[in-house]
Amino acid sequence: MNGEVRPASPPGRQRWSVVAAAGAALLVAGTLVAVNAAPAAAATVDTNAWYVLVNRNSGKALDVYGLATNDGARISQWTRNDGANQQWQFVDSGGGYYRLKSRHSGKVLDVSNASTADGAAIIQWTDHNGANQQFRLADSDGGHVRLINRNSNKAVEVQGASTADGANVVQYSDGNGANQQWRLFPVGGGPTPTSPPPSGEPGAGCGKAPTLGNGTHTIQSNGKSRSFILRIPANYNSNTRYRLMFAFHWLGGTAGDVAYGGADGAAWSYYGQQEQSNNSAILVAPQGIGNGWANSGGEDVTFVDDMIRRIESDLCVNTTQRFALGFSYGGAMSYALACARANVFRAVAVYGAPRELSGCSGGTQPIAYFGIHGISDNIASGRSLRDRFVRNNGCTPQNPPEPAAGSRTHITTAYSGCRAGYPVLWGAFDGGHTPGPVDGGGDSGARTWTKGEVWRFFAQF
Repeated sequence: MNGEVRPASPPGRQRWSVVAAAGAALLVAGTLVAVNAAPAAAATVDTNAWYVLVNRNSGKALDVYGLATNDGARISQWTRNDGANQQWQFVDSGGGYYRLKSRHSGKVLDVSNASTADGAAIIQWTDHNGANQQFRLADSDGGHVRLINRNSNKAVEVQGASTADGANVVQYSDGNGANQQWRLFPVGGGPTPTSPPPSGEPGAGCGKAPTLGNGTHTIQSNGKSRSFILRIPANYNSNTRYRLMFAFHWLGGTAGDVAYGGADGAAWSYYGQQEQSNNSAILVAPQGIGNGWANSGGEDVTFVDDMIRRIESDLCVNTTQRFALGFSYGGAMSYALACARANVFRAVAVYGAPRELSGCSGGTQPIAYFGIHGISDNIASGRSLRDRFVRNNGCTPQNPPEPAAGSRTHITTAYSGCRAGYPVLWGAFDGGHTPGPVDGGGDSGARTWTKGEVWRFFAQF
């Protein structure tokens, strides 16, 4: 068994829906004749299929923000996860036009209030087949298309060419910009969140000569002097986009304990991730106030935000590959980041966190989650923390197997049914609560298996 993995409408809206059908005929016969051209070559769509639409500029997917189901909910872009709120079906309106129906809400893309203005919001609305809900697909190169609205003749774009999660999607005059171009991936096909494009998203420090080096660095955060120990890959290349990994110490521990591995030395440096990452990651060991992570008023989350800004302004980071891990109080801090910064971090590993010691601001969004806990270490607490992300990630609830006391084994279970790109793993081991985690009377090899399994969990993204 050792190491086993188991598997009501606002003003004007009702009037628009009533006149839409009649207006559409006039639009086709009049002002829109010039644009009702032959369908785009790249725009052959299967009206029985569901598609994820990925923006060329940002690499992010067209998304119903916040999993909303109401009329008027905004449409944004978000890191691709293939969730139902990122899946769209092309419903034929005739004449080369389609409505884009959300699998999550059953509502369709809609130009708010049938506006013809640049910058008008793209929202979701109950399907009435209005001209402001109809789009044709125009070719761009490389298999990309633009979505041109029938009512306004403007293109659907990511506002301001933003690359951020949650950026607004609007309409704008068609300029064939990269932020107006979309690639259609049938659900179940194309690149997936667990195998992202090798280049990823570059940080601001890429291509720059670095000024940060290995060792301790101090910054000002929330009016306080805070420090962290940095480890940069050997032979660092400013044009290579590295993972960024934060490793948080336990109560009474220090950044130095994490960075230098304590009695285990290099083999346990950054919880073994320096060894496991093999020069493919930038590693950070932050120092907590009073050697803990109380996160009073959210100050430790702000500290992480400030470290990210400092590091990524100087070093080349793949901004889609940020990770956090920690033991005990450090695990609680990693958990707090999973709650508050799920749109910043790709995954977390939480070792032996006793409870929400660092808080959980937010805590409603999915994030890839690996919980590790000893069976004699108030394991009910670890299960409770885990189950928040079982729910958030849409996984199938279960009671995963755990080893018996005295077995000196561990069992790692991968939850089934999770949203694509948002796995949940649970590692239960025969042991208690000591830094490592390891209990000499239990699974004495815990240091070895945890570092390897955590690395494999992070490395899949």
